[in-house]
Amino acid sequence: MKLRRAATTLLLAAALAAAPAVATAYEADEYEVGVSTTTPVVGETFTVTVGGPAGNPTITLTISSPDVPDGAISIAGTKALTKNTTDGFASFSVTLSEPGTYSLVATDANGTVLSSQQIVAVPASDSAGSGADSADGAGDGSSGGLAETGSDDVMLLGGAALLVAGGAAVVLVARNRRRSAGTKG
Repeated sequence: MKLRRAATTLLLAAALAAAPAVATAYEADEYEVGVSTTTPVVGETFTVTVGGPAGNPTITLTISSPDVPDGAISIAGTKALTKNTTDGFASFSVTLSEPGTYSLVATDANGTVLSSQQIVAVPASDSAGSGADSADGAGDGSSGGLAETGSDDVMLLGGAALLVAGGAAVVLVARNRRRSAGTKG
């Protein structure tokens, strides 16, 4: 009975450790969301593309930040924009005029959240020297590489594995102590 309780506790600890990795970005199963960069330079336009089943007539992209005034967010002049889809896809050009952390939320025609992601707009001075300069030294600020997607959860998963291994070791030590105490008496 105690072994079952210990195993359940270990599984719950592993689930709690992995929960933040799952919560970093949400996408509905049948939808795909692409962000051209998760660290755009202030004043530069980047693209957010949302796609899914062709039956969804519109997609709305809303961008907000508690630290930045609404006027610093622009999706065609507003902070939220609804577009008609073409074969289930809609593309949005976004410009942020102040550095900060922003929340991007895409919803379908019924208001169901399709994706929720965070991006960080950085000042132009922070992007200088990032390897984005061309060979002649005149940097255009674009990376020319693939979009940054997903997350790096190696540390989080490693911590969860350590918790599980530590819990298993505690269970084994307790079992051995119990056995040895029973044979000595």
